[in-house]
Amino acid sequence: MTVAQTVAGAAEPVRRPMGFGTVFAMAVACAFAVANIYYNQPMMVLMARDLGVPETSAGFIATATQAGYTIGLALLAPLGDRFERRSLILRIMLLLTVALVAVSLAPTFALLLTASFFVGVLSIPAQYIIPMAAALASPERRGSVIGVIMSGLLTGILGARAFAGVIAEFAGWRAMFAIAAIIMVLVAGLVRVAFPKLDATSSLGYGALMRSLLPLWQAEPVLREATLVAAFAFAAFNVFWTTLTPHLASPELGYGPSVAGLFGLIGLFGALTATVAGRLADRVRPRIIVGSAMALMVAAFMLMGVSGHLIVGLVAGVILLDIGLQGVQITSQTRIFALQPDARNRVNTIFMTAYFIGGTSGSAIGTLAWQYGGWAGVSIAGIALSSVGLVLHLLGPRLFGR
Repeated sequence: MTVAQTVAGAAEPVRRPMGFGTVFAMAVACAFAVANIYYNQPMMVLMARDLGVPETSAGFIATATQAGYTIGLALLAPLGDRFERRSLILRIMLLLTVALVAVSLAPTFALLLTASFFVGVLSIPAQYIIPMAAALASPERRGSVIGVIMSGLLTGILGARAFAGVIAEFAGWRAMFAIAAIIMVLVAGLVRVAFPKLDATSSLGYGALMRSLLPLWQAEPVLREATLVAAFAFAAFNVFWTTLTPHLASPELGYGPSVAGLFGLIGLFGALTATVAGRLADRVRPRIIVGSAMALMVAAFMLMGVSGHLIVGLVAGVILLDIGLQGVQITSQTRIFALQPDARNRVNTIFMTAYFIGGTSGSAIGTLAWQYGGWAGVSIAGIALSSVGLVLHLLGPRLFGR
């Protein structure tokens, strides 16, 4: 009997067939839910100026949002094992809409950071949707289904930056968050119509759900390895994206938020690789994919360290960085979702909480690296973090056991 079965006492739910329409709706919902974390990134300098704080503090807007998301993952994501999934997603989306309105109306920088924090806490529907898709998909299609949904997720992350950059340029950053609130109401309607119901897999109370996380971590070496490697990958990823806007706005380059947002469209190339990564995860040894993807991220920062003062160098680096992160995340999630079917939300909670602790740390490290070392400091930080992830992966069987 597995640890999850011991603590939950629930069997895997009966699998239901998933048509393309359901998978597509899940990808769309993930895209717009996660986009809320990233709208602020191309607008951070503009937001800081508007509220009268130094531009060097702009990175703390992204850090507050991602810190909130990390806490939301840790405290709210396990509820996906305890409650019917569709109704839970709808309730969270309603609260998220309120938080987005609060950001659009924030009169001071302190209140903006507070509202941004709660946007992060509540932007977690994707972390109910992805385990839901893993439960409904057949084992031989699980990697492919996750790949399609993760393609939507990455499209949301990168498309959010492009969309927000354009809206901020012509209508201001407050308009962007008002539009985001309207979008979430529409997405909630899509969830209500297109998502199937999926009953709870556990009858544990909230406290027992939270206490079961540590035994899951201790029982699964694959979970420990995949989680730590992915956390360092996302930390490196966020070092770049947190500092891209101030780097582009620096006197050396002199570009505004619309150009920073357009880099999101360039990064959409990485989203196209997500479905490929998902199919590969069903066919190729996962460790080969993850190792290659981590090496690609190291190479991306090396390239941008040398040619980051040129737009063409940044473009090439963004593409390599996004492909690398997708290879790490999709393959890692495919591995962990195969571990304990009745505890998928809790397994995903462990993975994604550590993932966003890595991402939040990367945002803070990137902000400090930019303040004290400029673009060279950012590149060194990215190389260091992605290299640690690569070393952890290579030494994984010895460090974590099997």
